[in-house]
Amino acid sequence: MPVPTFGVLHDFRQALPHSLEPARYYAECLDQVVRAERLGFDTVWFGEHHFTADGFLPSPLVAAAAVAARTSRIGIGTNILVLPLHHPLRVAEDAAVVELLSDGRLVLGVGQGYAEDEFAGLGADRGRRGALLEEGIGVLRQAWDDGVVTGADGRTLTFAPRPARRVPILVGAVAPRAVDRAVRLADGMIVHASRITEHRPRWDTLDAALTRHRRLRADFTVIGSTVVHVDDDSVRAWATATRAMHYYEHLLSRADPAALPTTPAVPGTRADYLVGTPPEVAERMVALLRTAPYDHLCFWGRLPGLDAATSVRSLELFAREVRPAVEAALATVKAPGTAPG
Repeated sequence: MPVPTFGVLHDFRQALPHSLEPARYYAECLDQVVRAERLGFDTVWFGEHHFTADGFLPSPLVAAAAVAARTSRIGIGTNILVLPLHHPLRVAEDAAVVELLSDGRLVLGVGQGYAEDEFAGLGADRGRRGALLEEGIGVLRQAWDDGVVTGADGRTLTFAPRPARRVPILVGAVAPRAVDRAVRLADGMIVHASRITEHRPRWDTLDAALTRHRRLRADFTVIGSTVVHVDDDSVRAWATATRAMHYYEHLLSRADPAALPTTPAVPGTRADYLVGTPPEVAERMVALLRTAPYDHLCFWGRLPGLDAATSVRSLELFAREVRPAVEAALATVKAPGTAPG
């Protein structure tokens, strides 16, 4: 069975109330990305949200450029950039610059977005976000592939600098309509699910879309995004991760931070999440990947509310104990449908 690569996701979200100045927090997160590269992680991903009280990263390509200057090997991706909030030509330009600064390490993950306050605040048409996403992907491809673009005034304009290779464009998708769009337009898809049991139904939706559009699975990259937290102590791991997941799930729904319930709670039980000791996380991850065989699996490098030492320790345990165990287990498992022998 194919063994996935692994990555970390950073959104620079610092749980309220802030304990560090934003510049200090950013510096710690960038140091963690450098550490992740040294630990062998394959990709770092940056999300995008706007107008959040806790400072969720609003500029993923700016962060990507900073990481490009401090690293040499790790892939750099957006997960995700909300394309309808931006002029697609500006995204094409900024992404091309990151691609060149990183010497060909960029993966551009885009999505249609959902938050009403973001679209209203930035003057974007939320009602056309699906169409704007499709149009924007077309503009990106035209700019990078052809080196010419059509300006707002209808004139043909030169686009430069151009990437030296075809930058992968992935689309974030969960709902069937979004998955269908990803399969039609993109080089691959990014799908998020926190609980282990949520991944297989989303994979089934993807399989149906691939069949419908006659796309080969081997030619379509699938990135899984989830929550992972590893600790030597199982009880402590769950207590830490529960607080963090409770916080980010609540605020991703755009709820008022002041209304955050004081008692942390998440759906399901410990067995539903990739949280625990290295053996526990490895066993659950193998089970997940046997049913949803992602090409790449990424997770938060620093969950909101975690101090730097705790989050780095989790990454170290994953790199040194979980990943080798997962790779060893999957290397001995044949892919579904493979004949014995």
